[in-house]
Amino acid sequence: MRTTGKFLRFAIVIICLGFVVLLAREGEFPSAWKDLQGLFPGKKEHKLTFSDYKFKPVIRKDIYQKVLATGTVTLKTGAEVKIGARISGQLEKLMVKIGDIVRAGDKIARIEHEDLLARGAQYRADLMAEEARLTKIREEGPLEINKLKAGLEELNAQISLAQKMLSRNQALRQKGFVSEFVVDEADERLLVLNAKINLVEEEIKLEEVRLKNDIRLQEAKIEKALANILEEETQLSYATITAPIDGVVAFVSTQEGETVVASMSAPTFVTLIDLKKLEVTAFVDETDIGKIKERQKTRFTVDAFPKKFFHAEIREIHPKAVIKDNVVNYEVMLEISKKNISLLRPEMTANIVITTGIHEGVLAIPRGAVKRSGKKSFAVMKTEIALSENPIELGWRDGDAQEVVSGLSDGDQVGIFIKPKKKKRGRRRR
Repeated sequence: MRTTGKFLRFAIVIICLGFVVLLAREGEFPSAWKDLQGLFPGKKEHKLTFSDYKFKPVIRKDIYQKVLATGTVTLKTGAEVKIGARISGQLEKLMVKIGDIVRAGDKIARIEHEDLLARGAQYRADLMAEEARLTKIREEGPLEINKLKAGLEELNAQISLAQKMLSRNQALRQKGFVSEFVVDEADERLLVLNAKINLVEEEIKLEEVRLKNDIRLQEAKIEKALANILEEETQLSYATITAPIDGVVAFVSTQEGETVVASMSAPTFVTLIDLKKLEVTAFVDETDIGKIKERQKTRFTVDAFPKKFFHAEIREIHPKAVIKDNVVNYEVMLEISKKNISLLRPEMTANIVITTGIHEGVLAIPRGAVKRSGKKSFAVMKTEIALSENPIELGWRDGDAQEVVSGLSDGDQVGIFIKPKKKKRGRRRR
């Protein structure tokens, strides 16, 4: 009999527990518990009234779907420039310090360059000498050619006379007045004069060619001298180092009086950064990356200005994952709005909110007005007679605002429970 009684009590307990679990799953446990309490005398649960709630109307507003991420303010490609020297020498003057704002073209440093000035003066003197030689060639070359041409004219005059002498001697020979030797001698003189004329003509051609070649050679020497001067002026320009971009001096690595040696890599004097060319590298969790699209609007804060929002837009999404501590993230690059960008600095930590979607003009209630029981959600509504709990279907949540898909209408009053103040216990007197 005792065994049978124990078994019955155990079965009753199991049935009651199953009933409680079923009520909890269906969200009916709180109301059932109240009904059960009403069956027994004793201390009853306080019944909530209008004064226990603060009521707010159901409104329509835009609800935004958001993704939270962290990131870092970084410099864009080309925003950081390391300025160095292209020639060796002693640093004569350093004109900037860390924090200085410079513009493109401003002087940064100057290297000693007395040797370059002396070499430039030597090259200019060489140029003047080569130009003087060219002038001499152009003036004297034609004189020599003219001299040869004058000799040619003289030979032409002599050959005309020799032809007449040969013709006269031939006529006299036929009459027997002169010997054959005189005729041969006149003929020989004519042949010699013709040979001299040919020789002078060839010499004139040769001298003309030589003059052209000498002029071209001297012009080439002048071009070389000009090239030497240009190279030296270029080297001299390297002695004065200027800023290639607008920016702020972030780092100075060389001081006045130090000697720099320009070899395979140029020694760095100063590092400039352009604080207007900043971006944000956001690290988005793999569970949220599917919601991210290019050109989506974002906002972010930095620890230096926790109450100030900076606006940005998604520019690109890197396909390669970044894995750290077994957490998979993807780099998302944000283009920062130019407004207030001057307040940011590289390597600042950014707390980012990315807007991935919007429900426009939907019903919304305060988050504190939502009550949950199991998988169901309720809202306490104010009616003329009493309070009522309306089941509601929820949508997106945006901060303190909760979208309501169904269960409420425009103008409904929903209650937010006012937590009772705890009474302070007085100290006991001893």
